[in-house]
Amino acid sequence: MKQKIYTLLLCAFTVISWSQTTTVTGTISDYKTTLEGVHVTAKKSNQTTITDKNGKFTLNNVSVDELLTFTYLGYETKSSKASKVMTVVLEETHTDLDIVVISASRTAQKRKELPVAISAISRKEIEEINPVSIDQVLNQETGVHMVDLGNEQHMMAIRQPISTKGLFLYLEDGIPIRPTGVFNHNALLEMNMAATESIEIIRGPYSALYGSESVGGAINFITEKPSKTLTGTYGIRMDNNGYFRTDAKISNTYKKTGMSFSAYKSKISNGIREYGDYDKTAVTGKITHDFSDHLKWSNTISYIDYFSEMSGSLDENKFKNKDYSSYHTFTFRNAKALRLNSTLVNHWNDKNNTSLSLVYRDNTMKQNPSYRIASDTAFGDTTTGELNDNSFNSYAAYLQHNLKLNLLKIKISFGGNVDFSPKTYIAEVLNVNRNSNGYFDAFEQTGVYKSDYQADIINTGAFITGEIEPITNLKVNAGLRYDVYSYDFDNKLDAASDFSSSDAKETFTSVTPRLGLTYNFTKNIGIYTNYSVGFIPPSISDLFRRDDVPLLNPTTFNNYEIGGWLSLLKNKVYIDFAIYALKGENEVVSVSTKINGITTNENKNVGKTEHKGIEFGIKLKPINSLTIRYNTAFSKHEYTRFVTKVVDGITDDNKDFSGNTIPGAPEWVSNAGIDYKP
Repeated sequence: MKQKIYTLLLCAFTVISWSQTTTVTGTISDYKTTLEGVHVTAKKSNQTTITDKNGKFTLNNVSVDELLTFTYLGYETKSSKASKVMTVVLEETHTDLDIVVISASRTAQKRKELPVAISAISRKEIEEINPVSIDQVLNQETGVHMVDLGNEQHMMAIRQPISTKGLFLYLEDGIPIRPTGVFNHNALLEMNMAATESIEIIRGPYSALYGSESVGGAINFITEKPSKTLTGTYGIRMDNNGYFRTDAKISNTYKKTGMSFSAYKSKISNGIREYGDYDKTAVTGKITHDFSDHLKWSNTISYIDYFSEMSGSLDENKFKNKDYSSYHTFTFRNAKALRLNSTLVNHWNDKNNTSLSLVYRDNTMKQNPSYRIASDTAFGDTTTGELNDNSFNSYAAYLQHNLKLNLLKIKISFGGNVDFSPKTYIAEVLNVNRNSNGYFDAFEQTGVYKSDYQADIINTGAFITGEIEPITNLKVNAGLRYDVYSYDFDNKLDAASDFSSSDAKETFTSVTPRLGLTYNFTKNIGIYTNYSVGFIPPSISDLFRRDDVPLLNPTTFNNYEIGGWLSLLKNKVYIDFAIYALKGENEVVSVSTKINGITTNENKNVGKTEHKGIEFGIKLKPINSLTIRYNTAFSKHEYTRFVTKVVDGITDDNKDFSGNTIPGAPEWVSNAGIDYKP
């Protein structure tokens, strides 16, 4: 009898136990798309799983009152009680220390693990700003000063004076949008902000990973991935100053293939500035395909068609009097840019993955530039101008392998690239007429050419980066890169011209190291220090403008930096700072040398500059709906040694700029903002 009672009790207990567990299924997304790879943990039963490519998960035998935790890199961790069918929405992290960036190593890492000044602008922030031009986004970041020249044209200043020099590297998905050796001023007008998922900004040299031109900083535009479900948007905006823009997006994933299309068309007609209209069409398409859980393929194609009138510069008096008239009637800038990036990524296992990117670029920049017409030409007189065509193609391959080792938590990345970019440049002399009212109203082509050349530019590079954690909370991060740059210059003009060098071949090599340390005292307080080197090889203009090709070396910049971060009061206060000293050596200077009455001009590696500064940012979040931010940067930019004229071995004091402040170098760059989202 007792045995029967025990059996009945056991059966009853089993029935009750099963009645208190269930199978849980759910879908996890952010505010826009489903999320793959979210970790789901049932704390009581110690079960774990991850979401599939559609953001779905399943857990069996879960207690109905059990707490599930959802964790995803770059998003706020969330906990919810289990139910049979769950829909979970995660939000991107509000903690700057927990933001995830990929530009520092081309792999996903938390910001607080990196010994570099880096910031990120998320997709959500870009959509909230809803920018007309890129500067409206970038200028909200510490230490960035992008100068708006109108119609999406620009100059840049990051740890350098405002400049058109190749001191800043612009990337799309980690690939330079223009090759080294090609003038990259105004390169950002070839970007499509409508297709941008996020923007990451590295301040200071980072040539150890990216190679040339990553001196003042590198800006990486990451294109948006296709959404998991069908989504689409369409928008129109305009103002009373002639601006009109339309935006369109559509995206979806069907089985293993995702597709997205992002485009915008903007223009100014009869704007406030005379002869200052423009028209731009930007289109980006992306196709992804998962061959398996390990092998993924991504293809991005972007096309930009840009035309802008060039009204010339405004003097101070005109600007103060709001006189935006122009004497120019025919000058223009016309750019067409096509970029194709096809990338294969294979995850061999949880410790090894490899990526291979094949890249094609086709760029043409045609100009009748206002800056080639002398503004001091007398009314009713004639002068000269220029019609030029600067074009290039690129064929490139980028390879990288990432490896993790359990020993000392070692991470290693290594790879390289090959970039072949044939470039042509043609400049024809124009006869320009200025009428009695001062307007440059007509021109005629002369058939005389100032420049006509082709230059084949080849860059091959190899790099290795590594990270170890010898003791808890201390990370050592290092990198080394070796580059070879070759120019094959073919001058098609025999007569004297702007580029008067005969056919020539030049090759340059560079080794760029990087070493950094991070130490986190607590979860929310940390410091870093780094030493890094940036470099720029001599440009085509530096080398081939004169009869004799000068003997030049790459310009190098040595950066010494310390910085840190604090997140206080449960992430309601976030502070970051950086102090740096950046020293340039072997900078190219055009030196006039006069000996026994005979003057020669030659480019020489005799320039030295020094750039020092402090960058500081603070973000306050007293309540979830309110964010207050303030960013500022103080800097000094000076010529350490900069002599442009020597007479019989003696420096001309009037041409010795050593010790002077570099022109176009603002000491303070600050911005502030208040964001309220009820």
